[in-house]
Amino acid sequence: MSSPGVLPPTLERRYLLRFDTQAMPRRTCDLLVVGSGIAGLTAALEASAAGLQVVLVTKSRVTDTATWLAQGGIAGAVGVADSVELHLADTLVVGQGLCEERVVRSVVLEAAQALRGLAAKGVRFDLADDGGPALALEAGHSLPRVLHSGDATGAAVQNALARALVDSPGVDLREDRFLVDLLTAGDRCVGALVLEPAAGELEAIFAGAVLLATGGCGQAFRVTTNPLSATGDGVAAAWRAGADVADVEFVQFHPTALDSSASPKFLLTEALRGEGAYLVDDSGERFMVGVHELAELAPRDVVSRQIARVMAESGTPHVWLDARHLGADRLRIRFPTVWDACADAGFDLSRDRVPVAPAAHYAIGGVRTDVDGRTTLAGLFASGEAACSGLHGANRLASNSLLEGLVSSRRMMRALEPEIGWPASRRIASEEGAALAGGDAASVSGAGRSALQETMSAHVGTGRDAAGLSVAVARIEELATGPAPEVTSAAGMETQNLLTVAVLTAHAAWWRTETRGCHGRSDHPCRDDDEWRAHVVWRRGEHPRAVAVGALGELEG
Repeated sequence: MSSPGVLPPTLERRYLLRFDTQAMPRRTCDLLVVGSGIAGLTAALEASAAGLQVVLVTKSRVTDTATWLAQGGIAGAVGVADSVELHLADTLVVGQGLCEERVVRSVVLEAAQALRGLAAKGVRFDLADDGGPALALEAGHSLPRVLHSGDATGAAVQNALARALVDSPGVDLREDRFLVDLLTAGDRCVGALVLEPAAGELEAIFAGAVLLATGGCGQAFRVTTNPLSATGDGVAAAWRAGADVADVEFVQFHPTALDSSASPKFLLTEALRGEGAYLVDDSGERFMVGVHELAELAPRDVVSRQIARVMAESGTPHVWLDARHLGADRLRIRFPTVWDACADAGFDLSRDRVPVAPAAHYAIGGVRTDVDGRTTLAGLFASGEAACSGLHGANRLASNSLLEGLVSSRRMMRALEPEIGWPASRRIASEEGAALAGGDAASVSGAGRSALQETMSAHVGTGRDAAGLSVAVARIEELATGPAPEVTSAAGMETQNLLTVAVLTAHAAWWRTETRGCHGRSDHPCRDDDEWRAHVVWRRGEHPRAVAVGALGELEG
C-alpha cells in the first residue's frame, strides 16, 4: 500500500520510447516552442521579432487550445478607478497565502503594456460609451477590470496572434505534431523528440532553448471545460527530464459548466454572474447568499464547493443559473456565444434556468519556474498553464490566466535573448521504453483513460479526504503499471502523461493535510498556515519537499 509522497517505480521512467536521433530526421533552431495558445504564440512572435529562428509545434490544429475556448477576458488594471496595487491585492486574497508576491507584482504591473501590444496585433476589445475599454466584473475582483471581446475573447486573441504568426518569416509552424519527450545532454535541455502521428515518424528538433506552453491536464477528469488536447504532455515530459514540478494538488474547478452531454463541457462565463445572474437550487433559492460576502462572485473554490454541497444534499447532478431577469436583448447582445450554446442545448437564457455544475478547468500547478519562465533544467522554459511560478497561489483569480500566458512569455523572451546560442545536433539514444508502433492503440488507451477519469472525478475532485485519496492513488498506480502496448502510439503516450500527472496530483492532495484555495479536504477542513504555508515541489527520483512562500522562484538545478 502506498503512502503519501511515495511514488511508484513507473514514474522513474526517463523516456517513453526507444530511439536514436542518428536514425531519424533532425533539425536545429534557436527556440522550440511547444503549444499554440496565447503563451506559445506570444513567445514565438516575440522571438521572431528579435531575429531568432523559431519552430513551433502543436499537437493538433493551431486553434485547438484552451485560449480559443476562453470566454470572459483578460484582467488588467486599466480603469480610471483601478490600480496595480488593487489588482495585486485581489490576486493575493484569492491565492490564499501561497502567491509569490514578486511574481504577482511583475505580472499585474506589465498588464497594461502587454494589453496594448495585443491591441496592436489586431485584438479588438469591446469599448464603453466613453470610448475607453468596457470592463467586466468577475469573481474575486474588487471592481470591474476584465477586458473582453464579446464573450469569445480567447478566440479573438487566438485569431489575431495566429494571423500575425503567418506573417512572421522566422517561425516554422508545424501542426499535428506530438511532443514525445524532451532531449537532454548532461544537465541541459537541448531539444525535443517529436512524433508526426499521421506518418508514424519521429523527428529530433535540437534547440538553443525549449519553451513548454502545452496547457493543462483537464482530461484527467471526467467532466472538464478543457479541450481534448489537454493531457498534461508538457508537465509529464518535464518531469521525466528531471525538472521540478510544483503545486499540482491545486486544480481549479469552474463553478458553472453547462450540464450537457458535450465533451468538453461548455463554460457559462463568470461574466454572466458579474452582470447579475444568480445561482439557485431546485427550489429557486439563492444558496450563495450568506456563504460569502460576494455571494455568486465569491472566489471559484468557494462557489464550486458550495455547489457540490448543494448537489450532494439534494441528490441532483446540477444546480441552476438564473439570468432571466437580465432580459433577452441584454443577454443576446452581451453574451452571443453563450446565448447560442444554451439555445443549441434547448434552453432560452432569457426564459429558462440553465443547469450548471463544476468542471475541471485550470491546473494551478505545473513546471516550477521563476518570474521569467526559467525552470530548474537549464535550457528549458515554461509559460502559461503548464508553468507554476506562484502567480496564482492556491487558487487563480478569474481572467488572470490569459494575462499570465501573455506577460510570462514576453518576460521569458527578454530573459532568453542574451543567453541563447545556436544548438549543435548530436546523437542521443535510449533503449528504455517501447518501440513506436503503428496504429493508435485507441481501445487500450481509451479504456485506461476512462478508468482514470472516473477515479480522479470520484476522489480527487472538489471533495477530498484521506480514504478517497488512498483509493485513487492505488487505482491510478495500478493503471500506470498496465500493459506496455499503451505507450507505443500518440494516444497511448497521452494516456501515460495523464497517468503521470494524476499520480502526482493525487499524492500531493493526500500529502497536504489542510483545506486551502481549490484544494479541499473534508477531513482537514481548515487552512493550516503553521504547517502548510509552502509549495509542494516534486522531482523525479526524490521525495517531495516543501518550499517556503517567497522562495519558489529561487531555482536550484
